[in-house]
Amino acid sequence: MNKSVVIATLLTLYQGYAIAQDVCSNAVSVAESYACRKEERITSEKILNSEYLAAKKRIEDEYKSSPVDLKDYLDILMKSQRGWLIYRDGQCNLESFLAEKGTIVHDTLNDTCLSRIDMVRVEQLKTIPNN
Repeated sequence: MNKSVVIATLLTLYQGYAIAQDVCSNAVSVAESYACRKEERITSEKILNSEYLAAKKRIEDEYKSSPVDLKDYLDILMKSQRGWLIYRDGQCNLESFLAEKGTIVHDTLNDTCLSRIDMVRVEQLKTIPNN
């Protein structure tokens, strides 16, 4: 994938996420907040997935001359991401635990948490492989 296309896609998604955050803070009803946080979560997951693919691409570009290192690095990235997803889901279950599962309040708390933690991970992925 062309580097400029990846960057443009990420900027567009991130801009949508930033706008959603501003809109969500202005929600006047529970239903409005719920819908906004849900959309925010969907957007942050798209950004996360795009940045994960961009990190893989950067690793492939950086280590293409060393197939063994490339394979090892990509394997570590995949295992790290899987472990991180377990952490994220567990943390968000913890943060939304006190609200009854299946309620708007629970789902809003969970979506807010997922969005927040996803965007932290996006920033981490941006540094890979150039830590």
